[in-house]
Amino acid sequence: MKRSMVLVVAFALIFSSLAAPATAKKKKAKPVATTFFLHGNAPVGDLVELGSNVAEGTVMTMDATEPTQPVPSSMGYSPPWGNAQCVGNPLFPSWEGKLAGKVVGDVKFMANFAGPPGTAIARIWTDVPFSSCTSELAGVDAYVEPLAEVEVEVPAGQNEVEILFENINVKVAANMIVEIHNVQPTNLGRVLYDSPSFASRLEFDCIPASGKACVTP
Repeated sequence: MKRSMVLVVAFALIFSSLAAPATAKKKKAKPVATTFFLHGNAPVGDLVELGSNVAEGTVMTMDATEPTQPVPSSMGYSPPWGNAQCVGNPLFPSWEGKLAGKVVGDVKFMANFAGPPGTAIARIWTDVPFSSCTSELAGVDAYVEPLAEVEVEVPAGQNEVEILFENINVKVAANMIVEIHNVQPTNLGRVLYDSPSFASRLEFDCIPASGKACVTP
């Protein structure tokens, strides 16, 4: 009997030691430094982006590809038209990037401006279709409040301005959208992007949903 008990205990120890690795805790995923570079569909985005959006369904994009154009693209951020109750609006400088993961902490928006001094309004959303708008005239009510909205003073001349969206800790399944505008159409300032010298971009940390990166095709 004693020998049988010894064998039972021995087998129990052997099998428990073999099973231990299977029940070990998974390593906690670490955030990955992520950059979205802003791109355009035309050298001058004013109205051209609207035409492209209506005719072809295209929007200005942001992805991990660094810009290579020698001359930046640009777009005015204070047009005398455009519905501000839109999640992305081709009449405003607005970009959409594909993303899957968890954004943790602050999102830093490094935006290049040129023109007279003014006030820019920046907004950010995740997992909302581009051009989700509310319009009484069109009979639609699809606008979603942004995760964050920041007003920033833009100095005169050419300047890279840091816009900080704080504590955007959110799981993202599909996309991220950022938009710049000024509801007072009195400023002729422009946003510059899509060039190494004027590489407007978003910088943030993200835990990938799978693989090693959050940016998706």
